[in-house]
Amino acid sequence: MNLEQIISPFLYQAVIKKYESGLYRDAILAATFQLQECIRAKADLDTSQITANFDCINEVFGMPKPLIKVNSMNTVGEVYEQMGFEKILEGIWQGIRYSRIHTESLDDEATAYAIIVFIDYLINRIQNSINVQYELTKD
Repeated sequence: MNLEQIISPFLYQAVIKKYESGLYRDAILAATFQLQECIRAKADLDTSQITANFDCINEVFGMPKPLIKVNSMNTVGEVYEQMGFEKILEGIWQGIRYSRIHTESLDDEATAYAIIVFIDYLINRIQNSINVQYELTKD
């Protein structure tokens, strides 16, 4: 499966060596790290402000004042989309990233391809999103 024709060069460069070597788990993890970097860059956070946990996802995408809006949030449907996008990212962290970091996963090419293409979709949505400047709060 040819990733180069499907995903962005930003993500392709991060995953291709592992993917072509058959290290599908590692390619998936590389994609999640690129997703994290995309979030950090779009939210204009330095590395000390972003962590690979749910709190950061909630701070950046959560209601009522997300730092990154995936849409204008002018309608009920758009608000639900924002909330769903936050949940999708939490799912990526817990269901894809953490599970592969903490256990040895035997992913095949089809699984890696599907996940990487989906992460590319998420990256594109984030890169094309509305960036809002708020102060991150520490509770």
